[in-house]
Amino acid sequence: MIVGLATVFFSLPVVFDPAKYRCQLSRVRIDDANTDKKDWNNVDTGLDAEGRPQKAGDVPCTDAVRLAPEIPLNQKGKKFPLPSESALQTQNGVAAALGIGQAIAGFSVIRTLNRRARIVAIVLSSIAGFFFPVLSLLSVGVLVFVAYAFAFSPASREVWPREVRG
Repeated sequence: MIVGLATVFFSLPVVFDPAKYRCQLSRVRIDDANTDKKDWNNVDTGLDAEGRPQKAGDVPCTDAVRLAPEIPLNQKGKKFPLPSESALQTQNGVAAALGIGQAIAGFSVIRTLNRRARIVAIVLSSIAGFFFPVLSLLSVGVLVFVAYAFAFSPASREVWPREVRG
């Protein structure tokens, strides 16, 4: 439930203002390229008013978005794939929807202890953990915890005993 709410918290701003986050992503990529030890991927950001190289955070958004896709990722020349605004909006919209689903499923499990809610919580955590890891490694860690706690732990066997069919 908490991871779902955190996912919504981090995804919704990107959905509502993708241009700002595309600019931010571009500036971070430029800063990373200019501050690493490799000279072959440095980006010329121009000079500031005092004649020093401009910091990535001071580069205008239009220039940052133009420069970021030209940054080589390796010496062979593979370029940095900068996602479009619509791609950022779509990916984060799906992540926010999954986060809302996780929060609702988590709340439902806590409130009703329903087997169906438990399965939905496990499935949504799996999808979010593998395909939309907004919280990076934390999303995968939560997936492992949820799968164990809801499906394999001794407490889950007490709350949701296996149904005998036949």
